[in-house]
Amino acid sequence: MELLLEAVSYSGVLALASVGLSLCIITTKVSNFAHADYVVIGAYSALLFKAFSNLTPYLSLPLAALVGGLAALLSYLLVFELLRARGAVTLMIASMALDLVIRAALQLFADYAQSSLGIFARGFVFRDAAVSLGGVKLEMLTIAAPLTSLSLLVLLYLLLFKTKLGIRMRAVAEDAELAEILGVNVKRTLSLSWFISGALAGVAGVFLPFRFSMSPDSGSFILLTLFAVVTLGGLGSLAGTLIASCLMGFAETLLVYGLSGLGVSTALRPLFAFSVIIFTLLLQPRGLAGLWSTERGASPWAWRRQ
Repeated sequence: MELLLEAVSYSGVLALASVGLSLCIITTKVSNFAHADYVVIGAYSALLFKAFSNLTPYLSLPLAALVGGLAALLSYLLVFELLRARGAVTLMIASMALDLVIRAALQLFADYAQSSLGIFARGFVFRDAAVSLGGVKLEMLTIAAPLTSLSLLVLLYLLLFKTKLGIRMRAVAEDAELAEILGVNVKRTLSLSWFISGALAGVAGVFLPFRFSMSPDSGSFILLTLFAVVTLGGLGSLAGTLIASCLMGFAETLLVYGLSGLGVSTALRPLFAFSVIIFTLLLQPRGLAGLWSTERGASPWAWRRQ
């Protein structure tokens, strides 16, 4: 039972971060290598909140969403918007450079936090609280992470498919030039998309320190898993990403449990994500989205009625 709850909570966290990455791919056609850094930024936002308020990090979710969203928004406005006409390859290379810049900034921040603020900012973890439901003690993470993930993903669905703003976002993702001709403010719409993407990543970052040791370089390990999820789900497919998040979450949780039981180091965990990427590209390049694709290819908006 405990293992199942662990897998469910981890899958929810993966879904938040991976859907954000998939949203970047859909809107600006770029695989953002800096996306995992927004997750780390969310984790550090929770760390600062906990250090200064002495309250549970769960209360920092709005702050982490805001900071993560602003980080992604600034990334778009200062880098990707200026290079948007240069093509996908240029944008991808720019995202790699941005990843190095953000990671270096996090290193400097961690040094400052430890030397000037007295906050342990390298390899930090959060201590979880326990709640009792029906006489069964559960860790708060196993309840908060799935509920938060489900709520935010439902809100994202309603935004994309039940509002005029969502229609504009989908129109820009399908054909930005045509949407601009029809009067849609493309820059503003893409900026909002990136803010939402970063906000989801920031929220995911609040939950990760309850299970993993977080440092400025943690994004490099998180990124591999996120790309494994979006590759398995189908690049640019939101529905595929959600399904792949569940598959990866359960598979990685079982893998870690199995490796620990055999006395094998869990440092081999990234090898699993790398293997998923390789085998998906070899056997099913369009991922899970290819299973329901039409002749014109898989639609990123698989939830909509055809």
